[in-house]
Amino acid sequence: MPELIPSKKFLEDLEAFKSQKVIIKKIAKALAFLEANPHHPGLNLERIINDRSAWSIRVDSRYRISFDPGKLLPSGVPDWSGSVILLRVLSHDDLYKRPR
Repeated sequence: MPELIPSKKFLEDLEAFKSQKVIIKKIAKALAFLEANPHHPGLNLERIINDRSAWSIRVDSRYRISFDPGKLLPSGVPDWSGSVILLRVLSHDDLYKRPR
């Protein structure tokens, strides 16, 4: 199980959602899944094409969370035994333009 480490930008993004309780709950649920079972199908884990080390998971149909795994396996997938740096939580299109 990975250790989740929020970046400064991630915390700033999260602060922007503080009045939206429904989204905050969805973010918490996605992070709980990531921490407990990174292979959970509801996360829709995928690599971000324009950033070789960033990956993303789904919060809902509109929002995604980007992260940078501490280590990758030789196959190129994240090594979930290490830490994961949470980068951003943004709308899908914005996140894929600026994952960091």
